[in-house]
Amino acid sequence: MKRYSLFFLIFTSLVLSACSSDEPDEEVVAEQPAKEVVKKEETKQNEPEHFKNISLDVTEESLMALEPGSMMGDLSYEKDIEDIGFNTPELDPDLKNILPAKLEELANGSPDLETIKKGLVSLLASPHYKEIIENAQAYEPHFEEPFLPDPTKSVSEEEETKASDKAIILLDASSSMLQQTNGRVKMEIAKDAVKSFAKAIGQSSEVSLVVYGHKGSDSDADKGASCSGIEEVYPMGKYEKEVFHGAVDSFDSKGWTPLAGAIQKAAEMSSSYDGNTTIYIVSDGAETCEGDPVGASKDLVAKNAESTVNIIGFDVDGETENQLKAVAEAGNGEYFKADNPEELKNTIQYEWLPSTLDLAFAFTMAPDGWDMVAEYKVAEKYPLELWTVGRKEAHRIIDAAAIMSENGWISDEQYSQLRDWGFERSEAMKELHYAMSKTNREKADTESKEIRQRVDDWVEKMKELKKERGDTW
Repeated sequence: MKRYSLFFLIFTSLVLSACSSDEPDEEVVAEQPAKEVVKKEETKQNEPEHFKNISLDVTEESLMALEPGSMMGDLSYEKDIEDIGFNTPELDPDLKNILPAKLEELANGSPDLETIKKGLVSLLASPHYKEIIENAQAYEPHFEEPFLPDPTKSVSEEEETKASDKAIILLDASSSMLQQTNGRVKMEIAKDAVKSFAKAIGQSSEVSLVVYGHKGSDSDADKGASCSGIEEVYPMGKYEKEVFHGAVDSFDSKGWTPLAGAIQKAAEMSSSYDGNTTIYIVSDGAETCEGDPVGASKDLVAKNAESTVNIIGFDVDGETENQLKAVAEAGNGEYFKADNPEELKNTIQYEWLPSTLDLAFAFTMAPDGWDMVAEYKVAEKYPLELWTVGRKEAHRIIDAAAIMSENGWISDEQYSQLRDWGFERSEAMKELHYAMSKTNREKADTESKEIRQRVDDWVEKMKELKKERGDTW
């Protein structure tokens, strides 16, 4: 009996021992999660220091803070933004030759996919994100500013400025117009003013644009070419907006100031015209080509009794102002001084334009459909460049992942994940482009509506004034 009891105790002990060996040790179970945490912490600590500041987010803020890829130093802005349409971007041959060594180093030193992604971005990120995004954020609409003379400033019908049959605009494009006033180049300000003036005066007068000082340079060697370079860039005729704007934008400030020669050119032109001709001059300088602008102005009105010469001296010194005053006086016209863009605009608006313009063309003074299309194109320029640059970068990443996979440096699963991430990054760039374009288009819409409202308010004032005077329109 004792033998059976002993046998039973031994058997029970063996069974319990076997059952105990099948269950994990509680101490071991408790240690396993801790080991995983330690492994992740080691991975994070092993991540290269410069990777830690790399964000894989696709936002304006993250892209502006992103350092240029270390292998993208030779990528020019022009090449980066070059539109390739719907073609798949191809890896640059030179980059393709030197990239594998860097990719092998990245694969060997990167234990996880997240680190590999950051490594690829550190190698291949576009160096132009900051410049593109800053330009996109700086966008402001630039519609042609309508000149809307205040109708209440017209004291009487007799005092109203009458529109001439023909208007010759002489624009000074000498090198001095490259100087800045109020933070803008004077030539840009003058061009904007001339565009708006021609649009308004062109409703009742034929228009011509003559430019001088835009040939050669301000060097002594180029003086002869510059002083003789006087050109009618918009032939006398009906105002056509696109053609006129093209003419204004076709030249730059460069050389000397042949003011007398420009007035002589206007005299020759007006001698063949029927009706009265008014010459409008916008200049920031005195004669520098040894001509006699006062004499030229006298000669013009002597040969063309119905012609007058009006001048705006734009940001001029005292000596220049004295000469320009004398030129206007000799031409039976008026001289006006404008020291800044606002004064230039107001002078043209209140001194050069007819006091009560015809309401029949008022609708043309606010941006139309074509104006909006053109402005939207400007608004979307930099967001579109961002999408182009981001798409090319994403395909560099995808091509790099393919090289790593072909050489066995990453697994098939890792390659698949990296490829998908590359396409997702490209899509995110497209969505960011849409968002930035929308923001800029809304700016354009707001500005257009504000201009339209100003025009509508002006029309109402004009209607009331004409009604009070008993005029018809």
